[in-house]
Amino acid sequence: MSNLAPLVTASAVTMTSLELVEVINSERGEAGAKLAHSDLLKKVPQVLGRDAGNFSSVYRGGNGQERPCYRFPKREACLMAMSYSYELQAKVFDRMSELETVTAGGRFYVPQTMPEALRLAADLADQNKVLTEQVETMTPKVEALTRIALADGSMCIQSAAKHLQIQPKKLFLWLSEHEWIYRRAGGTGWLGYQSRIQSGLLEHKVTTVERSDGSEKMVEQCRITPRGLSKLAELLNEKEAA
Repeated sequence: MSNLAPLVTASAVTMTSLELVEVINSERGEAGAKLAHSDLLKKVPQVLGRDAGNFSSVYRGGNGQERPCYRFPKREACLMAMSYSYELQAKVFDRMSELETVTAGGRFYVPQTMPEALRLAADLADQNKVLTEQVETMTPKVEALTRIALADGSMCIQSAAKHLQIQPKKLFLWLSEHEWIYRRAGGTGWLGYQSRIQSGLLEHKVTTVERSDGSEKMVEQCRITPRGLSKLAELLNEKEAA
């Protein structure tokens, strides 16, 4: 996997030391002495001083091994270019300014050389891998919520709190504050708002409760449906993220 960031990002334009070497050699032409990447690496600390380490990066060579390089913002790329010639500095400045204009305009950056195209392809592959890993991480959670939403039956609020990993007292309070449940004046049991029941988030069931003397009584209990549990998980996650 390449560790080089894209040449154009949403926040800044950068130029790698590899690309800078390519620009320098292109400027020198066929007759000029070619600059080796290793020679430019030696010069970076001389030009940028102790700040050079802030721009260190790595790339993978043809054998797959990581090798050192630098990734320069516009200012540092121009300083490095100026250490070779003012003409080269102007060329680098113009090139990066053009890329900034392209980025600001929301247009796609088109690589001008094969090395640029290969590096851009590798960077896009890295970004795609990161997105794929994020999707793979989220998939089990999404599938779990889907299974809950499609399951049969309902559960009492205490059991729902256990599934949601929240204290029952806090869940009762949240449901009351967000108009899921309420109590009638003088009543002790919780009831669900009709709108939540019609939406399939809550339901009422008559259950049998044993009294302290051993006798039984029938009571109406507000219960959370699988769809309601899935919705609660979504809402509570949004609350935590905020």
